[in-house]
Parts: sequence; structure tokens; C-alpha cells
Amino acid sequence: MRVLEVSEHYFPHVGGVSEHVYCLSRELIKKGHEVEVLTSRIPGKVPEDVPSVRIGRGVVLPINKSFSRITAGVGIWGRIKKLIRYNHYDVIHVHGSLAPMLSMAVLHYSRNDKPRTIVVGTFHAGHDPSSLYRIFKQPLHRQFFRYYDGLIAVSPVAKDTMSCFFPGDYRIIPNGVDTDVFSPGRSALADELPPSSLKLLFMGRFEPKKGLKHLLGAMSIIKRLIPDVKLVVVGGGPMRPYYNRFIAPEVKDSIIFAGEITGALRAEYYRWCDLSITPSIGAESFGITLLEAMGCAKPVVATYIPAFRYVMSEKEGIFVKPRDHADLARGILELARRRKDWKRVGKAGRRKALGYSWKRIAGMVEDYYQEVRIRRGIVKKDSQVPIVRSFVRGDPRFKGQKEHRVVYHT
Repeated sequence: MRVLEVSEHYFPHVGGVSEHVYCLSRELIKKGHEVEVLTSRIPGKVPEDVPSVRIGRGVVLPINKSFSRITAGVGIWGRIKKLIRYNHYDVIHVHGSLAPMLSMAVLHYSRNDKPRTIVVGTFHAGHDPSSLYRIFKQPLHRQFFRYYDGLIAVSPVAKDTMSCFFPGDYRIIPNGVDTDVFSPGRSALADELPPSSLKLLFMGRFEPKKGLKHLLGAMSIIKRLIPDVKLVVVGGGPMRPYYNRFIAPEVKDSIIFAGEITGALRAEYYRWCDLSITPSIGAESFGITLLEAMGCAKPVVATYIPAFRYVMSEKEGIFVKPRDHADLARGILELARRRKDWKRVGKAGRRKALGYSWKRIAGMVEDYYQEVRIRRGIVKKDSQVPIVRSFVRGDPRFKGQKEHRVVYHT
């Protein structure tokens, strides 16, 4: 199949949606599909193993205790119209909320490319009911939402967030984790980062909903009982100066800001730590950092919010109250005292993470594409389905040819 994955959030922007779109696209390519990612331009390095089409500029807006992106620029809708009409995709897969700019433009023009093309939406957000959705529900449904052929939510929280305004038959297909990259082992950073009897890790963007300020506040309590505790903070964002005010003078030497880390190097930080701390206050739909830590067989301390309860149980870590640095400190100290249990808890986490491997999740998405195509009558059930593979210049099998397209059947 020829697939267009559409997302306002994509690398070099670091985050759960970016990881989702990249890993899904990479796995679909491995399965023989022809995949491109449509997103906006932002400065930074991007993965080269997944083709991308970039239009406009990504603009950051503060939304939902976080920072979201929309695509801005002249002629965006016209470029999307040409892209869809020229390429005739079999599947257009839109990621994110129903919001300007890419999702609306794609939905508007893809309806003219039917009956061949199906449009699937995956909804990643988890937050309180949106006042904008409440106001614009009818026109959004009439002009855009009704053109989705299939609906996916990454969790029941994400489903509830959307279905209260836009009812439909949502399929729960969760986020995944690369269990080959996020796996147990000795960290390559073991000799670079300072030793400690308790090594803590925070992995996440510097946004209010991630709850970093509560972890920084908990460090004073933890250090009184474990003087050589170390916390490594991995993340980035414009709020870095804001968090300095929550660092007490007595814990400054115990906190290391590592900056924004992408790719496989993130796994080295998980392998370095003893405990992974995820103190989000809410407005989450999943818990990818929980899966990453569990993939590396690390116990997790996480806040007791619905999205995290969907991913993790007390077999893989411990829950604490959100927005409560004292209870966060209590949970960390309790798990620290249970050192003999770390291996057992880590093994349980690893087992759970394996169930979320991207190979398995991508297979579920691929099956859903076919299910929707069958429902739409594009292909018949149990019939042979053509898969088009495109080999470009540089492939030794087609030396001297600019491009060669081969149709396989499954």
C-alpha cells in the first residue's frame, strides 16, 4: 500500500507523537509498504530512513498544559491538494487532534480522491473537555471529521477525550516501544555520570503537565535521607529557566540537566538509572516514558493518573499522588528501600514492554488499514492484496535504472 502519515508533531520535535509516527512508518516500510510523512519544517536533524514531505513552518502554541504545533505559511492548502491528487495514496493516516492546519487540509482534499483512498485518524491527546470543540463541534464534524473512514485512539483516555464530542467506532491501538533499543544492559554512560547509591532519572519535555517542578521539590526530602542521591533530568524546552526556582540550594549539586536527548542514546540514560520517575500532573493519554523505562527493566515511580494506570500496574513500579512532592518523595524512598525487589519489578516491566513492541503494534495498524479497506469495498475479504514496492536509484538489483516499480501479492 502507498501510505501518507500526517502529523504536526514530528522530528526534530521530540515527543511521544513524533516517536509514534516515526516508528510506525519505519515498521510499515519494513513490511513492504511505501510510506511518506507529511509534516512542517522546523530546524534540526531529521531521520533519513523514513521519507518526509515538509511544508510551511511549525509554530509553537501553549495548549493543554503543554506546547503544541500548527503549520503556518503561504500556499499550504494548495501544496497538500497537489500532493494528494498526484500521489493517489491508498491510506492517509492523520495523527493528532482535529485542529489546524495539516489535518483539516488533508481531510478536505482526500474526500475528492475517493473511492480509492481511505483516511484513518489516530488520536493521541488526553485532556479535559475542550471549549473550542464544544463551540465548533457541528461545523468541525460536518466539514472534516465525517470524512474519516477509520478511528484509532491510543488509549481509553484518548478515546474518551474525542468521543464525547465526536462519537464513533474507535479502535484502541496503543503506542509502541522499540524493545530492541530500549532493552536491559550496562549503560555506556556508567563511567561518565557520577556514582551514587540512588540514581534517579526524569525523561520528558519541559512542560507544566510533566510535573518536573514536583520532582525538584521532592529532592530536598529525599536528600535528607539519602545524601548522595543523584537526579539526571533529560529534556528541553523554553521553560528551563522557570524550573531553576524550584531547586533548593542544598540539592543543586545533586541535579544534572543533560539537555534534550534523542534516539538510542535515551536508552543509555534509562540503563544508567536505578529508578525512572514520571511525575505528570495529568492531561496525558498514554505513558511512553513508562514503556521505555520498563523496556530497560527499570522500576518506575509514576503518578496515579488514568493514562498511566492503563499502561502500568504496581507489579512494574509504584504510584504516587499527582501534584504532591511530599508523596512523590515518599514513593521514591519506599521503592529505594526495596532494593532487593528491583530485579523482580524490572523483569515484570520488561515482560509488559515486550507486548508493546513496534513490530506488534504496526501489525495491528496494518490489519486495521485492511479492515477499513474491506469495509469500504476497496478490496474483497480473503482476496489477494497488491503491495507496491518502489526501488530507486542506488539499489543494486536495478542498476542503471532511475526507478523500477514491482507489484507483489499477498
